Amino acid sequence: MKGKVFVLFSTIIAGIIFVLLFYIIGVEQILSRIGELGLVGSVIFVGTALFILFISAISWQVILKGYGYRLPFGDVIVARTIGFAISYLTPSAYIGGEPLRIYILSKKHSLSLTRVGATVIVSKFLELGAALFFVYLGSIFTLIEYELPVSVYMTVLVVNVICGVGMGLILRAFIRQNKVFTYLVGLLGRIRFLSNSLNKIEPEISKMEEEIFSAFREHKRETILAFGLNLAGELLVFLKPAIFFYFLKVILKFSQLALLFALTHLLLSLQFTPGALGIFELGEIGIFQLVGIGPDRALAFSLMVRIADLTGVAVAAIFALHLGLKALLRVRER
Repeated sequence: MKGKVFVLFSTIIAGIIFVLLFYIIGVEQILSRIGELGLVGSVIFVGTALFILFISAISWQVILKGYGYRLPFGDVIVARTIGFAISYLTPSAYIGGEPLRIYILSKKHSLSLTRVGATVIVSKFLELGAALFFVYLGSIFTLIEYELPVSVYMTVLVVNVICGVGMGLILRAFIRQNKVFTYLVGLLGRIRFLSNSLNKIEPEISKMEEEIFSAFREHKRETILAFGLNLAGELLVFLKPAIFFYFLKVILKFSQLALLFALTHLLLSLQFTPGALGIFELGEIGIFQLVGIGPDRALAFSLMVRIADLTGVAVAAIFALHLGLKALLRVRER
């Protein structure tokens, strides 16, 4: 109950911040910037966002194939897109939809939840690894080329160290087959009020970790290919500001793109409202200011990002509606 109240309260506050930003900067001015993008630029920008989601689905299918699952790509992209929508709409730093895509694919093809869950964890780990690669690339340029406040320098440095060490330890555990998560669940299971629930799931966590290990032991080729696809997807994310501002006749340098990517991803790691509503817009104004882009253009860019993301959510809604109708037809046939 408290969690729901917090989400509702944070969403209301974020919505107020969102509206105030557009009111203060001027809605007409922001929309005129988007008008400069034109129909062609808008289609390319939204199309790029959808293509990134498409690449992510291909990467996941490669991982699934490594585990012996040769599934129709349509089913994979439906599950991936619906998972994206749930993650986007929940304050969970883009990970909330993973259980749902596990369930959708497992139920559709009568597969092991544990084994499919392992493919999703590997997929998510590779996505985060690819993003971290570009975050580090951006952070290097940020720390070398820009005179930023000491607080920003320290934030970038500390977050990078924490993320790098965390990802490194997890990768080491996967390669050396150390059951870190099973150990943590067992440790937390010693707490009296958590013991009953955690002791029940500990065997499943252990099985899932064994399945994850195989991605780095038996399915190395597929895992490396999937990671390469994730790098390609993150490269497109890296280039999104360049695509948008090209149509506004603003050419961004590589170092500027690197700065924008690194700081935006650090900003999104603080997400605690649906889709980082309000946080993203306010943060983008400050981040784009560092490369000489004013608030009106920064908000125009953030609004186009919202439109592209919500297009993905709309596609997911269509997929979900289709799945619901098919399930209803099956019930009637019975």
